[in-house]
Amino acid sequence: MSYTIDPDAGRSMPTTTMKRIAIVVALVVALFAAYMFTLWFVIRQEVEADEVLVLVRKTGRTIPAELGEEFEDQIVLYPELLDKLAVYEGRELPSDPVERDALRAKVTNHYKGVVLEPLKEGRYYPNPYTYRRERQEVTVIDQGEVGVLIRKFGRPLKFPKTVATEPDERGPVAKTLGPGRHYINKLAYEVQKFPAIQIPAGHVGVVTLLSGDEPKVKNTYTVGPGEQGVQRQTLEPGLEYYNPYHKKIDIVDLRNRTYHMLGNDAIHFPSNDSFTISIEGTIEWSIMPERVADVTVAFGDEEDIINKIILPYARSISRIEGSKLQARDFISGKTRSEFQKELTRQLQAAGEERGIKIHSALVREIVPPPEVASLISQREQADQEIERSRNQIEEAKAEAMLVEQREMQTRNAALGDARRQTVSLTKEAEQRKIISVTQANRELEVARLDLESASKQAKAIIARGQADANVILYDYQARAEPLKNAVEAFGGGMVYAQHFFLQKIAPSIQSVLSNTEGPFADIFRSFQDFTPPVKPLAKGGDQ
Repeated sequence: MSYTIDPDAGRSMPTTTMKRIAIVVALVVALFAAYMFTLWFVIRQEVEADEVLVLVRKTGRTIPAELGEEFEDQIVLYPELLDKLAVYEGRELPSDPVERDALRAKVTNHYKGVVLEPLKEGRYYPNPYTYRRERQEVTVIDQGEVGVLIRKFGRPLKFPKTVATEPDERGPVAKTLGPGRHYINKLAYEVQKFPAIQIPAGHVGVVTLLSGDEPKVKNTYTVGPGEQGVQRQTLEPGLEYYNPYHKKIDIVDLRNRTYHMLGNDAIHFPSNDSFTISIEGTIEWSIMPERVADVTVAFGDEEDIINKIILPYARSISRIEGSKLQARDFISGKTRSEFQKELTRQLQAAGEERGIKIHSALVREIVPPPEVASLISQREQADQEIERSRNQIEEAKAEAMLVEQREMQTRNAALGDARRQTVSLTKEAEQRKIISVTQANRELEVARLDLESASKQAKAIIARGQADANVILYDYQARAEPLKNAVEAFGGGMVYAQHFFLQKIAPSIQSVLSNTEGPFADIFRSFQDFTPPVKPLAKGGDQ
């Protein structure tokens, strides 16, 4: 057997394989680059902080007609619709909220429509074949504004509801959006902005619920909380954010207001004696805070309250009370005052019954008929003159009494000063007495102490002198005791003296004169003639 060897065979096979591998690698790299390019530049969505990304599914099934007419026109895949679709597909709704949300997410991938929840700021990779991507601006509610959501999906509202209180109801949503940033899907909701209402100080807000529960008590001006109608509870002063589709707020002034009955509004009525009397006045009034809602519903605004309550009752009371008096009575100040008090009392009672507080009803001017005005005026002036004279007399009496009281006060003040001065002098004398006695006692105590000190000092001097005398005595005794003993030893003082004399003089004698006569010899002779005394023997001893 023979073999033929091709010299190029060993080189051609590896070269072809390498080329194929290179082509495959190049294709893979190109595909990967194309995928990354598509992922990064086509699919990638960068959502900024001031926007949201809304996804609309373009692929999948349409909403089946078997769900009912209310779901035929739905384009938003909201939770309640997804639950219906899950049941329609034969799935069992889990009771756990997390598991139910996961099931809704799965069902969402099967149907066309708008995904309800928008994507907030971040990076996302939604499939452009499956989803249509729509960027929307973040909804911003400024200060002093309130946002109302108009839901575009769900069941239509049932009469008489004006706002959606359930999550699957279409129309204005009862809950409002406060100031701030809100991530709203504007394909599912429309956002309407309204200014917040400012309730000033001294005012309250009367709230009317346009949608709510049926009132439990019928045929009343106001209703309970949450019931449709005018609420009994009012709003305090402040900034109120409210939904105009849900509530209506009327601002009512609770401050005191004044109504002037002048000109055409003046009150005209006949007196008891058939004269026409005209009265001009001023009425100060306000609405009772606890009944402001009832008053607003029953009567209306300020003008309605004046025309329906204040003016009719003021006229009625004035005519009834004025017809009891004669024309001349309206000139008298006392009668006018009594008429004004009665008008105020009855007007307050009528207003309180209807929720209106009458603070005062002031009669500014009463105009009697001209034909009696002058006569009545003259009589009134005379009465006033008499009254003025009486007042002057009373003033004089009061002045005299005042002078007397002043004199009494002056006398009492003088007596008080004298008493105070007496008391002051007495106290001063007592204080001086106490000081003098205290000082004398102190001096007496000092003298007593000085006496005791002097006595002790004298005793000390005596003791010191006695001690000195004893020292001298003991010294002399000490000196005399040897002399006494010597005298006793020699048998007498004379013998001791001779001995002492001779002892002293003997060393000094150099020679002895022979002459025994003379004064000097007498000295020695006296010693020779001296006889010593005999010492007596002790008792019982030898003689």
